[in-house]
Amino acid sequence: MSLKNVRIGCAGLLVLALAGCASGGAEQTAAESTPTATSTPESVSTAAPSTQLTDEELAAVFTELQFVPAQYADAGELLDSIYPGLVASDLSCLTPFGVGWDAAQPDAAQEFGASNDRSMTAVVSSVGDDELASELISESADALSRCAQGSDLFTMQGQPVQTQVETFDAELTGADETVAFRVTGDVGGSAFTLVGMTARVGGNVVALVGWDPATNEAYVPAATQMFVDAL
Repeated sequence: MSLKNVRIGCAGLLVLALAGCASGGAEQTAAESTPTATSTPESVSTAAPSTQLTDEELAAVFTELQFVPAQYADAGELLDSIYPGLVASDLSCLTPFGVGWDAAQPDAAQEFGASNDRSMTAVVSSVGDDELASELISESADALSRCAQGSDLFTMQGQPVQTQVETFDAELTGADETVAFRVTGDVGGSAFTLVGMTARVGGNVVALVGWDPATNEAYVPAATQMFVDAL
């Protein structure tokens, strides 16, 4: 990815959508187990046949939830605007961020964008098929296992990024499958924390990741739930 010096603001423009969410600190714990996707059998058994959403419908979801659609050419360019100079030795390690979903499911409708305050990124792929959408969840879980920790997986502006990944159970109402994770680490002596969730609703999958440690523990689950509700 190319270096893009984009200033990341914390304007807090998700107050209306995420009112009442308290922030929390992230735990810095190394992953010791393979991440697994959780399922909600009731949702699977009672869900209507999946319908693929249009690009316009996906863009409307983003706008309604105070995320800005259609700013970037692809999900990789979106991430580069938030994490300038980030390079992955294996691009599939960024699958939990939604990177590569367009190549994995080229017939899917897809939208991506950052929240208005740029503290979170979201990628939604509307595949229109439950099994194909489930493959994106499996690929995210696999990436979290393979790329769990180390200092040779990522660099940012030429600096090695030390990462540790911990998966956790996500409580999302109406989601058929979920994968949730925390990434803690260090780059150039500066500590960071990311919180992310990938959730499937029928033939639709959303990947949402927040970088701001003051808000991500609360905002990421709340925003992901709103995407699940909208899908």
